[in-house]
Amino acid sequence: MLRAAFYLLAFAGAAQAAEVRREPFGQTQAGVAIVRTVLRNDLGMSVAAIDFGATLTAIETPDRQGRFANIVMNRPDIAAYEANQRRYGAVVGRYAGRITDARFTLDGTTYALEAGRNNMTLHGGSNGYDKRAWTSSLVSDRRSIGVRYRLLSPAGDQGFPGAVELTVTYRLMRKSNELRIEYEARTDAPTVINPTNHAFFNLAGAGQGMVLDHRVQIAAARYAEVDARKAPTGGLPSVDGTVLDFRTPRRVGDVLKLDDPLLASSNGFDHSLVLADAAAPTPKPAGWIEDPVSGRRMTILTTEPSVQFNTGNGFDGSETGSEGVAYPRYAGLAFETQHLPDSPNQPSFPATVLRPGKPFQSVTVLRFTAR
Repeated sequence: MLRAAFYLLAFAGAAQAAEVRREPFGQTQAGVAIVRTVLRNDLGMSVAAIDFGATLTAIETPDRQGRFANIVMNRPDIAAYEANQRRYGAVVGRYAGRITDARFTLDGTTYALEAGRNNMTLHGGSNGYDKRAWTSSLVSDRRSIGVRYRLLSPAGDQGFPGAVELTVTYRLMRKSNELRIEYEARTDAPTVINPTNHAFFNLAGAGQGMVLDHRVQIAAARYAEVDARKAPTGGLPSVDGTVLDFRTPRRVGDVLKLDDPLLASSNGFDHSLVLADAAAPTPKPAGWIEDPVSGRRMTILTTEPSVQFNTGNGFDGSETGSEGVAYPRYAGLAFETQHLPDSPNQPSFPATVLRPGKPFQSVTVLRFTAR
């Protein structure tokens, strides 16, 4: 049995020593032992993640009074993570988002995938990366402490060609309240890839009711148009004059109460928004989320070309977090930085093809402040 291990990573002049803690988090139904890694920086901010799904289980940040709270929706134990379908804080793949008609063609060959609702493949299917045990190792340098997760996905996995090695690193800055999520993928044969993190955030604190008072700004001028099945049409119309225009800050509840066809099919937001500075070589501002009561703000920067913005429409009170509180509809916001859905079938969208010798790399930064 793994005993909790503590690693003090101090540097001269630090207000307090950065700390890394590793501890057991139970076993999967298959008997695989799962470890939780907790990172804490010099300012007291902490990040926790588990090997199962490379899942973020907690991000504790201070409010304007200096009081810390976990802002990531989560589950109480490994059994709950195995059972849930909402992919709380997990890395999803091989392809985040929908692929129309559960198939795509690459280099002249058509590949069949697992078909779900409306004949779509969503997040790779039922055996997604969020349902697997990853291997983990610690990383550190003078600026950061972190944990790196690694997953080997064989050729044919979920129907996709090519064996893929995917690593995801959660890197917490020592002297600033900033979390970097770094992705890297390599393959031995042409394939497609589109990983993201599926966390839902409530900046008032997980389990603290709905996020209707949260304010949101998103640097997106266009969105991916979809049909009645939520299959992308290939169109990227302007957000001008639509409920999807968050280029100026808006209160979430004010927009959700609007009677608008764009919101009807999902009972809220579940839309792919194209960032103004798409596919930037270095992380560029994508937007921010703010809770006016606590003062917490999360600013998002990314190298990805789009964000899937979701207002937690599927929560219905049937699942409870580690706080012991059932999560109602609109209990959290997802801000998934990624490529557009169905890109393998949409030649006008930014490409998601991964080829041997040309690794996929992506960085998303979550920066926390309190006002």
